[in-house]
Amino acid sequence: MSDGIVIAGGGLAAQRGAEALRRHGYEGRLRMICGEAYRPYDRPPLSKEILSGDREAGSLHYRAGDWYAEQAVDLLVGTRAASLSPHERRVRLSDGSTLTYDKLLIATGSRPRRLGVLDGYDNVSELRTLDDALRLRDVLASRPRLTVVGAGFVGMEVAATARKLGAEVTMIEAAPRPLIGVLGERMGNWFADLHRAEGVDVLTSSTVTGVSGADEARTLRVSDGRRLETDHVVVGIGAEPDAGWLASSGLDVRGVRVDSHGRTEIDGVFAAGDVASTYDDRLRRHLPGSHWEAAGRQAARAARAMLALDPGDAELSSFWTDQYGIRIQYVGHAPLADALAIDGEPHARDFTATYTRAGRPVGALLVNRTRSLPAVRKLINEGDPT
Repeated sequence: MSDGIVIAGGGLAAQRGAEALRRHGYEGRLRMICGEAYRPYDRPPLSKEILSGDREAGSLHYRAGDWYAEQAVDLLVGTRAASLSPHERRVRLSDGSTLTYDKLLIATGSRPRRLGVLDGYDNVSELRTLDDALRLRDVLASRPRLTVVGAGFVGMEVAATARKLGAEVTMIEAAPRPLIGVLGERMGNWFADLHRAEGVDVLTSSTVTGVSGADEARTLRVSDGRRLETDHVVVGIGAEPDAGWLASSGLDVRGVRVDSHGRTEIDGVFAAGDVASTYDDRLRRHLPGSHWEAAGRQAARAARAMLALDPGDAELSSFWTDQYGIRIQYVGHAPLADALAIDGEPHARDFTATYTRAGRPVGALLVNRTRSLPAVRKLINEGDPT
């Protein structure tokens, strides 16, 4: 007997996929494989309100526990997808059991990239799960000397929260500027200056080359020759698709390639969120991973495609972050740009940076301008990034 539609994953994409399936009339069996011991919950607050203690862990869940019973969604918590046999339409689970499916949504998300030189030390952590955040919250309560390796959005959010709590923070970034590959040098400088103004020691063009300490990393050797004393290290050097379980399936474990509606090349198999490499109709190429907002929308389109409904148009790529009480939003594809214009005052933390290509807007970074986002999104959508 088939298990109907199976959703492998327990994050935002999995949740939004389940909701869309029921909302659009799917009445068959629906099973969700949640690798963590919790029902689906919101991850963005982990690096902010959970770390700071401003929010309780129990408030993160997308839905109350009885919602799953009411919607006949069978949650398998604490169990991971272990392998996929597409010819048999079968998913083997980490507990040795198997599920057969009519259709499958792969939504296993991503896992943090590891930094070999820091592996194995008791005081080195990452931030991906609720348990990660709760452990790090306990560490930050003692106002430690914290070293954050990586100045991506997660690293910067951790640094900002740690400073709020009174920790001494050093942030080490291998690139010449934070986010330079996404936002360019000028905005990368702005982020570095933002953190320096808040008391973070930002080291760019720098890497950790060695560690001193037995069970704990106590001194970090940096590529510029300096030595940093530390109490705790958070590694935030990016993420990679959590797709190792698909190794024998024929799908690309570097990112499951899907069309703009979430379809893979295998009949009945769909993917959405960080685990997917999604075709962008505007750019005419596959883009790896996705941010929080895009993951939910991708899953909803995939659900409609599963039910042979019109999936709708793909939304413009976007994400947001909160740092030092500032709401920062990004939309579009800034790397396509050949020019950048600023409206407002970066030093006042109130501005819009518009990226253009041949005079047409292709992306924007908005700082404390949430009300401007709909108009900016419309302006970019009316252009032609290609």
